[in-house]
Amino acid sequence: MFVVVDLLGVLAAFVGVVLLGVAVGMLTGLSPGLHVNNVAALLLATRGLWAGFLGLLVPDIAADPATIGILLSSFLLATAAAHGVSSLIPSVFLGAPTEDTALATLPGHRLLLAGEGPRAVALAARGATLGTLFAVLLLVPLRFVLSDPIELAVRFRPWSALFLVCLLAAILATEFRGRHRIRRGLRAAWVQGLAGLLGILTLRGPVPLDPSLVLFPLFSGLFGLPTLFISLRSASGRIPAQRIESLRRLSWGDARSALRGTAAGAAISWLPGLSGGAAATLASIGRRNRAGPGQFMIVLGAVSASTGLLSAAVLFMIHRTRSGVAAGVKELAGDPAAWSGFGIPGTLVALVAAASLATALAAPMAARLARRIARRWSTWDPRKISIVSIAVIEGLLFVVTGWPGVAIAAVASLVGIVPVALRVRRIHLMASLLVPVLLTYLLPAP
Repeated sequence: MFVVVDLLGVLAAFVGVVLLGVAVGMLTGLSPGLHVNNVAALLLATRGLWAGFLGLLVPDIAADPATIGILLSSFLLATAAAHGVSSLIPSVFLGAPTEDTALATLPGHRLLLAGEGPRAVALAARGATLGTLFAVLLLVPLRFVLSDPIELAVRFRPWSALFLVCLLAAILATEFRGRHRIRRGLRAAWVQGLAGLLGILTLRGPVPLDPSLVLFPLFSGLFGLPTLFISLRSASGRIPAQRIESLRRLSWGDARSALRGTAAGAAISWLPGLSGGAAATLASIGRRNRAGPGQFMIVLGAVSASTGLLSAAVLFMIHRTRSGVAAGVKELAGDPAAWSGFGIPGTLVALVAAASLATALAAPMAARLARRIARRWSTWDPRKISIVSIAVIEGLLFVVTGWPGVAIAAVASLVGIVPVALRVRRIHLMASLLVPVLLTYLLPAP
């Protein structure tokens, strides 16, 4: 009887921390500038208090630090999953991107202006749900690929710089189509050069900002603010009434888009220095115009969900941390033992369950919240919305990052307008992240 009560208590505590993680993740996702890494840092700083609180709720685990570590890690994974889904709402309605949702700002805004803002968020939420499912199915195959017997993680390391060069070249090659392809290619190369230089100065230069915060002003300036400035200049009348309707049934096209995003998330989850934005870039090469903005939102949702989950799972495969969340799991749950064979370690099972449950709860919540926002959004003047959005982003920049962040965003905004003026794709601005990471391989720190 004691064992049954103990298991029920642990299960109740697990569900409780997951629900709390969903609430915290929804809050941070809806607040541009707050990142799940900030939650991880706060959790690590106060884990003694959390451990005591869990011990009071479930006295049987008070003397079991391993179980408490798993519960706190599950809370962190649930927070990350909910954050990834809810952060798409401000990227669509406010144009306030994070590194993971920067590319979502562009098609999401197009759908908003077409009266389909709620659909943009709902499609991304569908992509996140599918991406989580596919990521779970990829866990065991990915372990065999990264670890023994194939050991791709070790074998690929010397080729990482070449991979990034090829990725930049592939993005550049998307401009070589139709008329004036040479001219567009040269313009795109100029944009990549500007963005790469800005990324080097921001991410590798003497910027007085915490590394976990510097991406907020960088990507707000490159993607969010230029979109709003363009809307402010061209806005006329009112934003079209947003259509509030249910999504059509799941199609093979949706599944293919989600699978492509999951595959990109799996590839990036174990490459050092790269994260969700790079995965979205990889998944979007050569497909965005053909698939349309709706399918692109599914890709981005799948990228966000799969990268977050698989980055934590990689810790169990190759014992390396590729994200702030994975680093937090390593501190809370301890360095995991070697994962061998087909059986998934118990700690990873708990983390996968937490992320899956959180995504299943957060996805419909985000879609429902987007519909509520949309009902009021179309009654506003588009110029007022753009002005308010710019003011909100600038205010958050100042509160979160101070004047250095505001300055970075201002310079990045000038760079972000360049591809619009030159009529090339804004995906080339992702060079601001890819080029500094490339330099870490070519010029490793002593």
